[in-house]
Amino acid sequence: MKRITVATLFGLVAGAICATAMFSGGILKFSVVLLLWTLLNRAVMGFAIGASGLKLHWAWNGIVMGIVVGSIFSYSLFMTLGAGPLPVINFFANGIFGLLIEFFTTVVCKQRAQVPA
Repeated sequence: MKRITVATLFGLVAGAICATAMFSGGILKFSVVLLLWTLLNRAVMGFAIGASGLKLHWAWNGIVMGIVVGSIFSYSLFMTLGAGPLPVINFFANGIFGLLIEFFTTVVCKQRAQVPA
């Protein structure tokens, strides 16, 4: 349970970083709905990483879960903005955010996954 909480909190931090970069970089216009959607997406990503029972190395677990869960955000960008580079870039950035969430959860905070045998 502690691993899930830690990973979810790091997901919220990742969401804050992601939203700050998007809005201050002029990638997307600020709206409360988009801010909440970004925070929710990254928090759910953190939760999924923390609860994941995949039998993968921690780094691959973060990348895979980040891409799978974050693809919802990429799809919403595609539906909102249409085909373009942003949804594709976001798709791969999800893997990086997943890796970072997993790194800080597993390595820094020492909350290793309890994978069943």
